[in-house]
Amino acid sequence: MKEKEFKKDQWLQLLFAASIIFLSCIFSPASPTSKDDRVTIFGFKTPILCLHRLIYNQPCAGCGLTRSFVSFAHGDIDSSCKYHKLGIPLFIVVLLQIPLRLHLLRVGISGYTPFIKKLIWIPAAFCTIALIVNWLLHLYNISLKEYSLQKYI
Repeated sequence: MKEKEFKKDQWLQLLFAASIIFLSCIFSPASPTSKDDRVTIFGFKTPILCLHRLIYNQPCAGCGLTRSFVSFAHGDIDSSCKYHKLGIPLFIVVLLQIPLRLHLLRVGISGYTPFIKKLIWIPAAFCTIALIVNWLLHLYNISLKEYSLQKYI
């Protein structure tokens, strides 16, 4: 990959991560007590963007992440966890992309070392697997509370 393409990719990923964090901060959190729990921006409810949810009336692996990110950005940790169990860790992964991409823009392609590659790909793989496992557990109504180690301690 050439330096110019590399920097273009870094700018794109930086813009994407910064946009997610920025929008999480300007959206208003959903009301956990309301039946219609969509986030709002300037008083307007956001549309449901999940095609899986619209077509099959079932949540996808990422359903609830927007509400979770917005709740977390506004300091409501309990609601964030209720909307999506992986919302906070994923929010932190997205947030950490900002300094990482700024660093890579500063040092260029020579800074894309094996360590940096692992720093990017290991959390990405973990998050992907965790999203799929969480989704499957949700689809089959399996609660990890049933398998808690607390009853053995």
